Amino acid sequence: MQVFKDLIPTTEYTAVALGYFDGVHMGHREVLKAAAKCKKLGLTPVAFTFSSTPKAKDIHNQLSTYEEKCRLFESLGIEILYIIDFDKIRRKSPEEFVLEIVKNVFNAKKVFCGFNYRFGKNGTGSTEDLINICSENSIEVYVSEPVIIDDTVVSSTAIRKLLQEGKIQQANKLLGYDYGMVSLAVEGNHIGTLMDTPTINQPFEKDIILPKFGVYASIVKIENTSHFGVTNIGVKPTIGKNIAPLCETWLPLYKGGELYGKRINTRLKAFIRPEQKFKDLAELQKAIKNDGNTAIKILENMK
Repeated sequence: MQVFKDLIPTTEYTAVALGYFDGVHMGHREVLKAAAKCKKLGLTPVAFTFSSTPKAKDIHNQLSTYEEKCRLFESLGIEILYIIDFDKIRRKSPEEFVLEIVKNVFNAKKVFCGFNYRFGKNGTGSTEDLINICSENSIEVYVSEPVIIDDTVVSSTAIRKLLQEGKIQQANKLLGYDYGMVSLAVEGNHIGTLMDTPTINQPFEKDIILPKFGVYASIVKIENTSHFGVTNIGVKPTIGKNIAPLCETWLPLYKGGELYGKRINTRLKAFIRPEQKFKDLAELQKAIKNDGNTAIKILENMK
């Protein structure tokens, strides 16, 4: 997949998916897959998004990193990704956006968007406006219907709420994949090793949403091998104060070597219990061991 961070015109005729696509959830996938299917019509599948959210309230509540977003776009058949600084286009009117960007930069023949898509300065353009302006420029527009799962309209807002409530299984259904993170394992304080529960430490990126603090059953992928994990999301209240939120995982069945510096893919599968402070390390160790056994049972049943 080609990635452009500037509005570089393409000479290819394209089918363009428009949206911010935070999380690339099941609703977004309908839009992206529809654009990707146009490959068989001779149109290059394109996605257009922003490098940062247009909504100030969502700045520190992102569902996906840039890296994860790119991986998901490519897996859905997108061949060209435009990921642009929002400030570069925020003052364009709906008409200017369509003429200058959709037509002249993307060379679009078909455009796809969600039912609640807004565009142009201050979000004044509606899907109806998009249809009208594009039709005047021989561009077809397709607006996807809401995707409903378990009586919930799939949206990034709904998924954030579920994550903050610890309802990880419901959030995963709406996402269409398991929520988690991919990053290098960093060295910690080795207290887990002293308790015979050595952990993988993964700091959160600054703008990523924090799920409800607590303990989760997880699947951890290391070098193409998957392992059962028990993951604590939180600030380790038993260990100390002023600790930045961390994703800390113990692999109860893992018998391999050190994992520092390795790329770890941790995916949350089920919420076990809230984070809590224990009176001492012995009590903490016992809780971790119990959580590990619980996680194994949950994950075995999910197979």
